[in-house]
Amino acid sequence: METVVPYKEIIEVIKASGGDAFKRCFQCGLCDAVCPWNTVRNFSMRKLVREATFGLTDIETEDIWLCTTCGRCPQQCPRDVKQIESGVALRRVATQYEVYAKGASPIRAIKSGLNAQGNPFGENRETRANWAEGLSVKPFAEGMDVLYFPCCYSSYDPRLKKVARATAAILNKAGVDFGILGSKENCCGESIRKTGDEDLFKRLARENIKTFVDNGVSKILVSSPHCYHTFKNEYPQFKVNFEVVHISQYLFELVSAGRLEFKKDFAKTVTYHDP
Repeated sequence: METVVPYKEIIEVIKASGGDAFKRCFQCGLCDAVCPWNTVRNFSMRKLVREATFGLTDIETEDIWLCTTCGRCPQQCPRDVKQIESGVALRRVATQYEVYAKGASPIRAIKSGLNAQGNPFGENRETRANWAEGLSVKPFAEGMDVLYFPCCYSSYDPRLKKVARATAAILNKAGVDFGILGSKENCCGESIRKTGDEDLFKRLARENIKTFVDNGVSKILVSSPHCYHTFKNEYPQFKVNFEVVHISQYLFELVSAGRLEFKKDFAKTVTYHDP
């Protein structure tokens, strides 16, 4: 049997990148048991945690990039290992050295697009509001009820532009005084933060926050669950607190207030799926 000596220097690097909670794990395996990845392939969060605990993580493998950060394992973990934050810490180490496994190699192009145009697709920033053409959507001005922030996919993706257009049409129908910031917006930064690029996330967040503050934004309406989570739970670390509302919540408010009415019965059970 081979005796493996812990790599203390690597342990310290992982700890400094936010992975200190790895050491709490006592290898119960509950994370692997609840992981949805294990229904379709072999993936072991338990193994990742164990390797990181002893500084044995190989940042060149696909393993550290496979976790989708769904949140199942930290919900069940009896030791509060903080698998998502700790797993992102490993990616942060890889990102610092510009080491990406084959499956994660598109991150380089995504980073380039975010740096140059404020969106992961590298699309022209000036066309970010083109989805709203012909809908009488106004630029946001201080005093409006709400800023609608449609997210990068709803702004650029040909299939998902219809989500932004439908949202704007409903808001107009309900008489909501809303506006958009268009080319002034950046990506919220949620996904690039999950890849470990903390510096780029902070830059995007600070630029968005400055734009919101400069334009008098207090309430933000979003279609994306990623934008919702980031604005509501992560931007407060920058000492700001905007009121953040998801479109499903806002529509319920409009219906409850009588500002939107159903013209006929719809005898079906509907599940809302975020775009």
